[in-house]
Amino acid sequence: MPHKHSTIREGRRLVWYAENLWKAASSLEVFEIEVDSIRELDEDCWFGPAKTPTLREIAAHSKRINSASFEKPIILNADGSLMEGGHRLCRALIEGRRTVPAVQFSASPEPDEVHDVD
Repeated sequence: MPHKHSTIREGRRLVWYAENLWKAASSLEVFEIEVDSIRELDEDCWFGPAKTPTLREIAAHSKRINSASFEKPIILNADGSLMEGGHRLCRALIEGRRTVPAVQFSASPEPDEVHDVD
């Protein structure tokens, strides 16, 4: 299953595939951003009301966090929201890093999928 990012805007779920985000962000300038400035640190980005954060689910995310590499920057949308790199961001938080490399779109890329939210 491909890694993806989704968000709900104006009653629609917008979905971007990580591979496509990387292609679209490949020419963006990398900068350092304060870890604590990323608002998603205090939001439920992985589970939501339809998915219970079981020990198995948490272990799966922990495995990805532990293997996360800082070779690639996190990707931010034009509004500053996190689009890709949550596991790297968690690793930075665990390790006590103050900043992480990031790139940010100046205009939001077109989503790969759009779904109405019931």
